[in-house]
Amino acid sequence: MNKKKEEYYLAHPFDSRKQIRDWELGFEKRTGISLLNPFYDDSRRTDVEKIDAGRNERYEKLDEKELVERDIGHIKQKSVKGIIAFVNGDLSYGTIQEMVYAKSYNKLVYSVISNGHENHPWLKYHSTKIFKSKDELETFLTSARKD
Repeated sequence: MNKKKEEYYLAHPFDSRKQIRDWELGFEKRTGISLLNPFYDDSRRTDVEKIDAGRNERYEKLDEKELVERDIGHIKQKSVKGIIAFVNGDLSYGTIQEMVYAKSYNKLVYSVISNGHENHPWLKYHSTKIFKSKDELETFLTSARKD
């Protein structure tokens, strides 16, 4: 029987996208866990490539309804076990909202909180488990899969 890959939605600040993308690609190779990154893994999201190339400004010509509903749709997918949310000090309204939606859909919310706010009541409430680093998260997920 072919076991389906474990999959999580990856929520993170826009300004951290390059560093998180580098980590994400290595994480997927090391763990075999698939991460759905809405900035890079959704072919309908064409603005990021243009912004990275300096051809667009942030939020230029975005349809907010389409973008938000698409991200929520990704979170709701049956194949998505939960989300991995990065709260690192870079401003991100979307990451926090994605945490709220994931919790409301009874999905796991693994939060990597590296900005010193791991005890914030709202973050604690919406997180299934909080990690202070990517390494802590990776150790947890890989050891959980061995059990």
